[in-house]
Amino acid sequence: MSKDFFYYTKEHILEKNRLKRLWQHWLHPRQRVERYFPTADLQRISDEIGVSEQSHQGQIRFVIESRYDSTAVLQGLDTRTRAWQWFGELGVWNTEHNSGVLVYISFADHAVEIVADRGIAAKVADGQWQAVCQNMLGSFKQAQFVEGLELGLRQISEILVDNLPRHEPGSSEDELPNEIILR
Repeated sequence: MSKDFFYYTKEHILEKNRLKRLWQHWLHPRQRVERYFPTADLQRISDEIGVSEQSHQGQIRFVIESRYDSTAVLQGLDTRTRAWQWFGELGVWNTEHNSGVLVYISFADHAVEIVADRGIAAKVADGQWQAVCQNMLGSFKQAQFVEGLELGLRQISEILVDNLPRHEPGSSEDELPNEIILR
């Protein structure tokens, strides 16, 4: 048997990883993921987002995406790109103080991304956002999904209060819907 038999090209390895990722996405239909995020808990956290926004000038949105369609996976759609797509679609970029923050969870990819608009991104180091993502992932790895969302909201709220405090509580309208999107 020749040594070449065990040689894999970069393309072969990428294709194998792509098929593994495709399988991961097939395993996480929305109905399965909904079990981890009960509607009552999502509504309660959505209400907490509204309360949080009374203490700072930020606007917070959460999106939980159970999986991508097969075509997107095969085309190599990554979680960062998908988070930016949601950021644009939901108008998180279009707030008075450019202070929208999107928390994006790709359940099938086991990934959390935070996209912050320029008004807050200029004041907060990327490391702070990454720490929030890692803490949320830590909760998710322990199957504490609702707790992970709550932890993320608390930490993001603290960051926003420190960097964009609301000087007059309740003085500005809620510019974006607070409900958590689960798709």
